[in-house]
Amino acid sequence: MRSLRKLWGFALAATALALVMGCWLLPGRADATVPQAPNQPSVLTVSASGSGSTLNISGSLTAGGQPISGAAIIITLDTQTLGQVSTGGDGSYSTSTNLPGMGTHVVTATFGGDKTNRQASAMQRFAGGPPTSAPPAPTTVITAQLSPNPVAAGSVLVVSGTLASAGVPIDSARVDITCDFGSTTALGVTDASGAFTANVALPATGQPSKLTVTVSYAGDNRFGAARATFQASVTAAATPSVAAPSIPPAPTGASVTPANSAPTPVSSSAAMTLQNATTPATAVGVVLGIVGVGAFTALGVLWVLAWRRHDLLPGERRGFGSDFGRRRRSA
Repeated sequence: MRSLRKLWGFALAATALALVMGCWLLPGRADATVPQAPNQPSVLTVSASGSGSTLNISGSLTAGGQPISGAAIIITLDTQTLGQVSTGGDGSYSTSTNLPGMGTHVVTATFGGDKTNRQASAMQRFAGGPPTSAPPAPTTVITAQLSPNPVAAGSVLVVSGTLASAGVPIDSARVDITCDFGSTTALGVTDASGAFTANVALPATGQPSKLTVTVSYAGDNRFGAARATFQASVTAAATPSVAAPSIPPAPTGASVTPANSAPTPVSSSAAMTLQNATTPATAVGVVLGIVGVGAFTALGVLWVLAWRRHDLLPGERRGFGSDFGRRRRSA
């Protein structure tokens, strides 16, 4: 009986443990087996362009700004499916097919989505048919004049002209100018009337009999390129004249005594000529000044001696207007 009770206890415990494990594992397994819908939006682009008889199709696939690699892209032209291409590591894809006939066509790219990225599609319209050739650009005409003609070596050659196409002036156009004499170059720019002017500096030596100036225009999306050559005769450079220095003649009144001639003796009885007439007056002024200073000094000394030897009596005063010089009275 006790054994049967133990058996029933073990059975109940095992059943409870199984129920607990089932409640814990089943929700997780259910969550693992239920697929989740993709929530990352995808961006798909497509571009179609014709080259000759070939239609080139390309584009890219990204999600959240990041490329999606290895994705399958289905390409459709109008209502016909051309096939499937895969994106590369950078999310781009490309394919090509025959260019359809004349008319407007539609190329469509489709991405079916995956576990994390949503599906996307892109479409572009284009014109079919063989490529049409662009009309030829109008012929550009360059006219120019060289001045002066003939031109001297070492001078400046002025190149002036016009640039036009079918009679229409070409404005704001760059004109390149080259000269074979000295391999010099210049640059000109046309104004509103298509006119241009440039100066070409020529070397002074090695001049040919003729020089050739080439004027070139590179062209743009409106007008075709053009090139023209012009010639001018060349003369030798002008030789500058140098005036000979003039030496003034020696004065005729001056006599030069030869080095070996004997000196002319001077008579001792001849009167000497005073060279500086102001010297005696200056000497006299200096002597008079010295005499005046000495006399004034002597008078000063006598005055001081007389002053010291005079005793003042009661009521006398010193100075000018005093009783100096009067006899002393007895009291």
